[in-house]
Amino acid sequence: MTLWMIFAALTLGVLAILVVPLLRKPAAAPPRVDYDIVVYRDQLAEVDKDVERGLLTADQAAAARTEIHRRMLAAEDAELVVPAVGDYREARGRRLRQVAAVVIVLGLPVGAVTLYGRIGSPNLQGQPFADRQADPEFKMTSMAERLANDLKNKPEPDGYATLAETYTALHRYPEAVEAFRQAIALGAVDSEMLSSMAEAMVLGNDGSVVPEARQTFQQALTLDKDDPRARFYLGLAKAQIGKFAEAVSIWRDLEKGSPQGAPWLGMLKEHIEQYAKLGGFDPASIDPVPPVPAGVASAKGPNPHAAATNDGPPAAALPGMPSGEAAAAVMAQSPEEREQTIRSMVAGLAARLEQSPDDRDGWLRLSRAYEVLGEPDKAREAANRAAKAKPAPSRA
Repeated sequence: MTLWMIFAALTLGVLAILVVPLLRKPAAAPPRVDYDIVVYRDQLAEVDKDVERGLLTADQAAAARTEIHRRMLAAEDAELVVPAVGDYREARGRRLRQVAAVVIVLGLPVGAVTLYGRIGSPNLQGQPFADRQADPEFKMTSMAERLANDLKNKPEPDGYATLAETYTALHRYPEAVEAFRQAIALGAVDSEMLSSMAEAMVLGNDGSVVPEARQTFQQALTLDKDDPRARFYLGLAKAQIGKFAEAVSIWRDLEKGSPQGAPWLGMLKEHIEQYAKLGGFDPASIDPVPPVPAGVASAKGPNPHAAATNDGPPAAALPGMPSGEAAAAVMAQSPEEREQTIRSMVAGLAARLEQSPDDRDGWLRLSRAYEVLGEPDKAREAANRAAKAKPAPSRA
């Protein structure tokens, strides 16, 4: 309540500073004719002085006085017309000031309340600085800032891994993903690191298993086919696109392979029951099937290259490309970096084949790589080069 009273007092003070000058009646300016009459009187006095000094004759002085008197009369006549125009301008200015005052009085409090309602925390209890220092979240935030500064000067994989976990705990998911990328780029490549990064991607997208996260989970399985987090989220990815039976089959496989008392079993069973109900089938009727790692053909489709997405193809899906930890490191890159890395690898293969044009298998691998990258013209050209290559000599 005290906070709102302070806000109200501050708002009233600001309104007073802004509105009072607008409503105050401006001081009336002296009539223009008063100024003109003073000037003309000074001119008459100058005429008298010029006569005394012999600069003007009597006739010239009389003519000058007559002209000055005429101008004085004209100024007085003009003043009779000016008040009407002045009154109109004053009334118009007064109305504009009143409108501005109303806009400020209504707009400032409403805008302030709306803005505070969106980005503020009106129901949050007051907390002195000493108490905030004891708050775990405050401590974690301070620790993350110090660690991030230290890593700028001395980057190391374990430090970035700790920073990523801290950002995840603070719900700063985009920063966590970037910290995971740095750790992996420095050599901390394992299934747990990849799964943690992919989970941060999911949490940063309101629980949606986006394509990059799905590919990263699949790559984690190439390093550890039993990674429970990757298996769970790959099932969730199927559920989110309406493939409830496939999701349940993945989760049942995870349930079957989980140790007794595993902490995720309760949540896993809830998901199985929930999505089986949505799909209208008995979960027991679904056979357990493990998820497909990156670059492995699905049982429902013979094309292992169909895993390519708008985020770029997985490195393991390309013929002759790296696998294992090397592929995982590529998968840990951002989509743009990954695309550049993969294209660099393909370009390296093409350059090598120019030096060894008779490598028929190499040209075929290059052709398939271009197909995965969506470059059919280059794929056909590589296939033609494979057809023209000399066959390898047979061994007796």
